[in-house]
Amino acid sequence: MHTSKTLKLLVCGALCGYWSTGMTMAMAPKAPAGPELVLVKNGADPIPIVVFQDAPPLTRQAADELSDYIEKVSGARPDVIEGCPDPVPEHAIWVGYQPHLDKLFAEIDFNFRNPEEILVACDGNHLVIAGRDRWDPDHMVITDGRNVIEGFQYEYGTANAVYTFIQDYLDVRWIWPGELGEDIIRKDTLAFAPFEYRYHPQIRSRGGIFNYSRLGRNRSYGRSHDWTRLQRLQLDSLIVGGGHGFGTWWNRFHEDHPEYFALQPDGTRSGFPSPNTTKMCKSNPGLWDQWMAEVARQLEENPVQTVFDASANDSWASGYCVCENCRAWDHPDGELRIFHWSGLNQEYVALADRQVTLANTLGRMLKAKYPDKDYYVKIMAYGHSRPAPIEAVPDDNVLIVNVANFLTRPYATDTASTNATPHRDQFAAWAKVAPNIFWRPNKSRKMSSMPDIPVKQTIKDIRFAADNHCIGIYIDMVWEHWA
Repeated sequence: MHTSKTLKLLVCGALCGYWSTGMTMAMAPKAPAGPELVLVKNGADPIPIVVFQDAPPLTRQAADELSDYIEKVSGARPDVIEGCPDPVPEHAIWVGYQPHLDKLFAEIDFNFRNPEEILVACDGNHLVIAGRDRWDPDHMVITDGRNVIEGFQYEYGTANAVYTFIQDYLDVRWIWPGELGEDIIRKDTLAFAPFEYRYHPQIRSRGGIFNYSRLGRNRSYGRSHDWTRLQRLQLDSLIVGGGHGFGTWWNRFHEDHPEYFALQPDGTRSGFPSPNTTKMCKSNPGLWDQWMAEVARQLEENPVQTVFDASANDSWASGYCVCENCRAWDHPDGELRIFHWSGLNQEYVALADRQVTLANTLGRMLKAKYPDKDYYVKIMAYGHSRPAPIEAVPDDNVLIVNVANFLTRPYATDTASTNATPHRDQFAAWAKVAPNIFWRPNKSRKMSSMPDIPVKQTIKDIRFAADNHCIGIYIDMVWEHWA
């Protein structure tokens, strides 16, 4: 299948842009100079692919897929060799870093200093496709909630570099999932003049864009796992969910520790409005200690977890704690909102300062207990926490999951705001104080089977998020109704 260049740029600009949008360029391609490296000539005699010894499964899979696509484009299939061959081939495609590359590419810096950094370079004799790879051989099969992930890596730089090479240098496009959506331009000869190209993504959490096809996720429903991987949406380096943090706590703790839960205006800690949406007494040190115990329990089940949830439960207008200590964390100049308790509706200030104060408290406890780990506390800018804090400033290990619903709706306003503040303005206000923002547009039924994909506006919205410190995207939810 061969579509026009115009169609490819339009469609892939919208879909593939999730990888490239927000990408920080570390080095632009150098101008062509010197002899060309011929990968395949006249549909024959391909040079070999050399992948580093004991490469993790998903990285090795990428090397095999590179061979697949060179064959699809040129008609000739390269051999895939594992480990440095002896003797070293006169010409080869090197996938992933191995020490021998320091001799072959003496002028190339293979110290990947940025998360997920990738490198594609050619010197006229060899081609290297590599990236920052991090993994623990003892924890390559993990359980992420209900999902089993096999071949897990902290970072998949080389695999994403391979898929970038296939798209940008072999001109392959994956316009939609399945064979019909694959666009291959046949070329009998593949040759490249010397160049060097590297970059790393700003948006490090991308699996939630097509959540049902994220790595290890819901294979009974998701239908686009391969396509999502090729788009560089699946193999990301920051696993962050879009849910709430205390949904099971009432059933587990309310009998022995009622003090963990929000004091209601009637003097009770009743769990209003429901067991899975009850709010917490966030200023209670006992709650902090229990949360840290939950972190330790989660790490026993999943030793590679790095993000821990302290987000308020849903039913976002109801049941918040009115104890003196929690209220002391609120800012008197916060935007007035309408709150609900049992038998009572009342105006009160927005709660972002309270939420951030809790997150900073827990984040500092995490650093004290795990000083050598890059662990994060996640909270949500959602409901009555949508307005940005007045004074509280999130620490550098606090992640703000911002439920700002401007995806394809740039003028949408927060209906709970007494000022009718646009979601985009709320997002930008958080960006002024928070170093780490995840965008979680709550699309839900609005992205069902109807053709609701305004491409140009989607590109603008993602660019706006990237320009405002966005490092992750989780869309709730994209149903994969490709018709």
